Parts: sequence; structure tokens; C-alpha cells
Amino acid sequence: MKMKKISEQTKNFLLYGIEDTIKPKEIYKLDGAILFLIFLFFFLAETTSSPVISRIFLSIVYLGFVILSFSRTEVTGKRVFWIYGIQSLTFSILFCWAGTILMLTTMKEESYKGYLAALTGIYILAVAAYIFLTITLIKKDVYNPSSTKKLAGGWCLTSFAMFGIGAAKILSTKVEYTAMIRIAALCSYFISLVCILGVFHLVKYFAVKKLEIEEGNKKSDKY
Repeated sequence: MKMKKISEQTKNFLLYGIEDTIKPKEIYKLDGAILFLIFLFFFLAETTSSPVISRIFLSIVYLGFVILSFSRTEVTGKRVFWIYGIQSLTFSILFCWAGTILMLTTMKEESYKGYLAALTGIYILAVAAYIFLTITLIKKDVYNPSSTKKLAGGWCLTSFAMFGIGAAKILSTKVEYTAMIRIAALCSYFISLVCILGVFHLVKYFAVKKLEIEEGNKKSDKY
């Protein structure tokens, strides 16, 4: 089957990072890290008297992550995107869950529906903003192999540093209990929204698979 015609900029974006490799040991370490988070969130569910279904949900998310990301051999090629995407999706879901549980403990029950509707809207807007940003970067050909690959990572590190400094200043001040819980919830949402960026790897995985773009195309484009 012939590869469908796409622009060079789009091809560069889809193949960006396809040369990475993931060792099974790295996946197992992340399994352990997420299991630790699950136990932490189980404790959170206990202290906030959350319904049993919330704990069942956590168990399903973890089992789904382990099954979908399992690999006995070194991961290469487009499957790298699959692993990155599943990992990012799992973290995004878990931190969104934690933020929601924390925030709901500071609200009256009659406000739940309105809050959850607003939260859904925020996540939809965030995804739309990420799509717009990605399209802009593709048009600027930022993902060209000849471009610096430290651009996105640098911005992420800068954002996290600024957020960390801001959070430290807020937490160092005297804040009432309810406000502290809400700050913790907002921190969880922030991490969740940042992780959504990594979920776009799943889009890349399915796009590369469907368009039959191979790593060899990327290498040949360099010459």
C-alpha cells in the first residue's frame, strides 16, 4: 500500500521521537511509581470518605496501564509513541481524579454537577489549545530533525520551575485549611493538564500506523 501524501512538516512531527528506545526495566520502574501513587490515592480516598467506586476506578486504571504498556523486549519504532501515550494518559487521569476528590471535599453537594461540568469544559479547552499550539509548531517546522530538540523540553522545565517557585511561596504563607486543600487540588489539575501533552503520542502512533510512515522515511529525508 502506498503511503498517503502528507506535508514534510507533518511528517517531521509524526516521526519526531521515533528513534527513541524504551527498555523493559524503565517500564517496570514506572509501574512501581504508579502503584505507589495508587496506594497514596487510596489513602486519600479513605480520609475523604470517597465512595467505593472511586477506589475500584483506581484499580481499573492501574490494571489497564500495566496490561497496555507491558513489554518483555526493548520498545522501538512507533510503539514508543504508544508507551509514552499510555503513560501520560494514566498520569493525567490519576491526577485529575486526585484533584477532583480534593476539590469536592471543600464544596457543598449541590455544587457538584456545576463544578464537574465546568471542569469538563476546562479540559476540552485545554485540549483545543494544545491542538492549536501543535498545529502552529508544525507550520513553523519546529519538529524538523535539523531543528533543536531541546526547545520543548526547555519550555517544560521553565514552566515547572516557575510553578514550583510560585507554589512554594503560596505554601510558605499562612493559608487556611480549605484554601490549602484547594491549592493541592489545583496542583493536581496542573500536573494532569501538562500530562495531556504526552497523550498526543497516541495520536502520533495511530497516524504513523495508518499512513504507513516508517523510520526509514525520516532517515532518507535527512539527505
